[in-house]
Amino acid sequence: MLCEAKRSWIKHVTSTVLLRSKPMIAVAVTALVLLVTTIVLWDDLDGVFERRPPVPNLSVWPQPPNDPHPSLAVIIPITKHTDVRFYQNMWMGNHGFTICESKAPGCSMVCGRKPEQTSAQADMDCLVRVAKSRFNETEFIVRMSDDMLVDRSYVFGIMDEYKASDTPMYVLSAEQTDTGDVTSGFYMFNQALAKCIGGNGTFAERVAVGCGNNVKRVANDGTKTWQTLYTNKNKYINLAA
Repeated sequence: MLCEAKRSWIKHVTSTVLLRSKPMIAVAVTALVLLVTTIVLWDDLDGVFERRPPVPNLSVWPQPPNDPHPSLAVIIPITKHTDVRFYQNMWMGNHGFTICESKAPGCSMVCGRKPEQTSAQADMDCLVRVAKSRFNETEFIVRMSDDMLVDRSYVFGIMDEYKASDTPMYVLSAEQTDTGDVTSGFYMFNQALAKCIGGNGTFAERVAVGCGNNVKRVANDGTKTWQTLYTNKNKYINLAA
């Protein structure tokens, strides 16, 4: 009889403890589930964050690894209306360097302009200054306006043909080979010319003053460059828009 009473009392106490402990157990279990869920979700989110590409810095265009033509700089004068990303995604995007008269998104170097200068004069001053300072060890320099498209293999072919040449050379449109002046949206020159070019005025005048007559002029293949408009097969691109 006594043993039965003890068993009954123990059962009663145990039931009471369990009933009173259920809310605490439920809270503990809920907290544990939340903790595990948070850890799992954070691990997934952390993986997403790691895979998410960084926000691009439009003014810094790094050289790609194993670049077959690393010694090339493409200088592009831009304004606040220029689509810099378009030129980054072009074949020459990895070689690009942007210049501007006043601060603009994606501009690598603000050149400014003197009150007495035209935009063309300021652009030429900036081009020569950048070529002599920033790219004084770069073998070839291309200057193209922001309404140009240029064939990749064409530029690389010129580089391969005239690499390691000590003779100043530059590429200009066929109709300009007699005067030596450069007014088109695209031209290209080597480091030998960048070192000797000087003076003021047009590109040809600066070449004449600094480099003399010992200069190689290469006629531009007009079928490899497009200005303001590019059309081919199913593509019709207004580059000037």
